[in-house]
Amino acid sequence: MVIGDHLTGIWPWWFGGAVIGLLVPVLYYFFNVGLGVSTGYASLIRSAVSRPRLRWFGSSEFADRWSWRLFFLLGIMSGSWLANHLAGGHAVSSELGLLTERLDWPIAALGLLLVAGGFLMGLGARLAGGCTSGHSIHGLATLQWSSFLITLTFLAFGVLSANAVRLFLFSGVGL
Repeated sequence: MVIGDHLTGIWPWWFGGAVIGLLVPVLYYFFNVGLGVSTGYASLIRSAVSRPRLRWFGSSEFADRWSWRLFFLLGIMSGSWLANHLAGGHAVSSELGLLTERLDWPIAALGLLLVAGGFLMGLGARLAGGCTSGHSIHGLATLQWSSFLITLTFLAFGVLSANAVRLFLFSGVGL
């Protein structure tokens, strides 16, 4: 068995959870910051746009245009590309698993759906004061009551959204 098989195969849930869980104390120890991904996307925007118009980008969190969060996000993206490459996947593909198997939409319509979904997720992360990883991993690890409530909200609306997608986009077809 080659090393690529170990990296690209399905990892047990407990191993992936342990690796992610270890990031929380490592980030606190070395950087004194909490784990979160949505701020990485904001850092990406901040590094690309010299003077963003939103006041939020003027906060001290974004004073450094090249913060560690930007490199964390780039690491997530390049790591997923590397795993796909080692598994023999294509560099670019319009196949999105179950979504493109069940929905026979033009690629432009799928792209708009994904952009709209990403926008809504980003808006939700801003309104909630962080993303699911920030609240559910970092917030729960530091025993923050608000993160517990927001995590329950994420889970409840995730179940509702998954069932709505199954019902309305996949015509109620059992997955």
